[in-house]
Amino acid sequence: MGAHEIHHLVGQYGCLLVFVAVALQAFGLPLPGTTALVAAAVYAAAGHGLPIEGVIAAGALGAVAGGCAGFAVGRWGGEGLLLRVGGRLRVGPERVQQLRHGFAERGTALLFISRFVTGLRNVAGLVAGASGMSLRRFLSVSAAAAVAWASVSALEYYWFGHALLGASTWVRVGLICAGIAWLVVSLGLIRRRALRQLPAAPATASAD
Repeated sequence: MGAHEIHHLVGQYGCLLVFVAVALQAFGLPLPGTTALVAAAVYAAAGHGLPIEGVIAAGALGAVAGGCAGFAVGRWGGEGLLLRVGGRLRVGPERVQQLRHGFAERGTALLFISRFVTGLRNVAGLVAGASGMSLRRFLSVSAAAAVAWASVSALEYYWFGHALLGASTWVRVGLICAGIAWLVVSLGLIRRRALRQLPAAPATASAD
């Protein structure tokens, strides 16, 4: 699904689309939940009547809801389910076990960081459930991560959209380039932090 189609759907369904897309992504499906959140934030900045507060709330609630569903499935399916999912994603049993043990040993940090890392955010709930993390701990950490992720991602593009609307053409080009550069650098830093926490974390199929 391309950015144009997502923008069109955001115009029609607004915060509901953000909630559903983010929830399904957090549950483990390769859907562009992050792209839906960003598109809604830009749409809100353009003054189309979509409240940025609603966009942030929809993104955070969707991340928690989808993560909880994945957690329940992981708790029910356990290690065997993780190995089957890993096999479908062409991830070896050794890396699956490393990811599971990483969550068991450093679950709080990994669970929080995974919300900001493409791929890991899709399976964090599933792995946390299968690793034996308590529900109370999972809910508190995943809720904090979801609020931080939704707020940072949405507000960044909301303010960016406002800046673009009032700028000249050349300034818009410069802002777009600066925004892309900042996004690449920030995602790179977060990814390196996650990989330091878990050196052999598997790459999973996902869509932003």
